[in-house]
Amino acid sequence: MKFENQPYYNCEVLLDNGDKYRVGANWIHNEGLDHWQGWLCDAGNRRLDIDHTFDVYSSQCKNDYLGNIFTDWALLTEPAVCKHTRCTGCTDDLLQRKKEK
Repeated sequence: MKFENQPYYNCEVLLDNGDKYRVGANWIHNEGLDHWQGWLCDAGNRRLDIDHTFDVYSSQCKNDYLGNIFTDWALLTEPAVCKHTRCTGCTDDLLQRKKEK
């Protein structure tokens, strides 16, 4: 996969060799580059999902259950280990910082 800076971008990708590229988050998903299972992700301390029963999850991917808005819940204080084989494709989930563990 050849990375190139894109004219319309909303995130940065930093490769192991130190090269940095500005790309669109949905491009990452469309190219199948969103396999971060086992990586650290900021979902849960920077983004939440609250469902129709008011249960709170870490992002749309629901990687972690955080509680219920009417009882007891809290943001994660550290990045969580991703449990999913692929990101949801939701731009906001894709934009969360991810780092290899």
